[in-house]
Amino acid sequence: MNRRNWLLAMGLGLLGFIGGLFWANCQPNPGYIPPLKVLGDVARVVKLEDPKQLGQIHNISHEGNNYQAMRLMDIIAEAQPIATAGQIYLVGNDGFTSSFPAEGLENSYIFFSAQNGWEAVNLKHPINSNVKMLKEIVVIAKECPPYFAITLIKPDKELFRITPGQLYKRDWLDYCYAEGQAVVENQGKSYTSAVYTRRKVFRLADFIPIEEGSRMLVMGVAGEHRFLENQGFFELKDNYISYLQLDDRNCVDKVAGVIINPPPSSIMDAFYDARRYLENNEKVLVIVIPGLTYHLYSEALSKGYLPFLKNAGAALKASGVYPLEKQVWLGAIVTGKSPEENGITTVQDQELKIPTLFAVARQLKKPALLLQPAGRQLNMEIEALPANDQNANGTADDELYALSLNQLDQGYDLIMLCFEGITSRHESQSEVVAPTLSAVKMIDGYLQGIAGKWPGRIIITATPGTDAGGSPRLDFNADTVFVPYWRISP
Repeated sequence: MNRRNWLLAMGLGLLGFIGGLFWANCQPNPGYIPPLKVLGDVARVVKLEDPKQLGQIHNISHEGNNYQAMRLMDIIAEAQPIATAGQIYLVGNDGFTSSFPAEGLENSYIFFSAQNGWEAVNLKHPINSNVKMLKEIVVIAKECPPYFAITLIKPDKELFRITPGQLYKRDWLDYCYAEGQAVVENQGKSYTSAVYTRRKVFRLADFIPIEEGSRMLVMGVAGEHRFLENQGFFELKDNYISYLQLDDRNCVDKVAGVIINPPPSSIMDAFYDARRYLENNEKVLVIVIPGLTYHLYSEALSKGYLPFLKNAGAALKASGVYPLEKQVWLGAIVTGKSPEENGITTVQDQELKIPTLFAVARQLKKPALLLQPAGRQLNMEIEALPANDQNANGTADDELYALSLNQLDQGYDLIMLCFEGITSRHESQSEVVAPTLSAVKMIDGYLQGIAGKWPGRIIITATPGTDAGGSPRLDFNADTVFVPYWRISP
């Protein structure tokens, strides 16, 4: 190559290098990338803020341009749908929303560009399924597990059940919620500013008829237990539903269920009734029967399986607490406070945050005894006298019965007897099978024998039981939330 050609080549190369730098610097810079949320009926809310944040990157061609994209199905899987996804909603910043079944998503992609922000492209779907400036991907389950939904009930029936994903399909109000206000003085003048957040809210009356003046008992996932007037809003928040009372800003962060016009009685009444009896120098025996729901009690009573309890008088219908776990309910019974207040919000919790009925007995100098099955139990002010299944018949209730008969005349003013309980063998919520009724009849016989030897007051109530596989029944409904409650005089 001669000198002239060499200089020409060098010049062209330098020009190309400078042009490349100029072209690169002139390309749109994404700069701030707005978050893209995956929400609805998912266990984990995913927030995408990086075009390469999740999964394998695929090269796709769309409208004559090449993009590096993520599969929509991979993004949804990262959010861990709580059940098989049935429908997908793609929501744009301007409110434009496309909806399509959550099947056949092999050719559906999400990518980011400086011009269109997050963009959804469905190569095999109709063109109107594509969304630019995407802000939300909403997953709606086909059949959602009951524990993930918010359930509204009355004491005698279920009214309404809906999941967070299903709510995105319904009407709700975009509400400006006042967070606060500030005032400053500057050169003799006052300057004010107010701060608001926008909330997706709705009222119960938006979905079902609610009588004027109805009261609500709102139960939260973390053990909240709030009696509220029907004046606030329920709020849709990503993958759960919360409740917000406007006047006093009383909030339940994750609502499990709502009872409209709950019954006056509660399992927590056992603490206050027993305390009153002790203060009046009366002996009291508190009996707890896991698995005896109000529905099961009614069925067994109508079929003649509860002769002793029938003679004891009609039971009150008492509301329980949430979560629907035996240990959680027992914590509420012995303290008279909700799980949120007493500290027992899961089956793993053992340490109570507040004194129990046994602390009351100790303060009043009343001898007390706790009888319960052996195993992991709540830590209270006294040591329990445990019973084991010595005859290997699958329950320690017969051993507890024999143990209690030996202790009833030993001078105690307070005895709490916690049976192991009734295993639920329901074929359905409306049908109770013979083995369950036989277990109920056995407990009724134990109660008759105990009552015949006890000289004082008796309080009987119940906690959630387990199914035939040993699992707790977590479904918030009119069958699981209500139990019978008796006050029996000597």
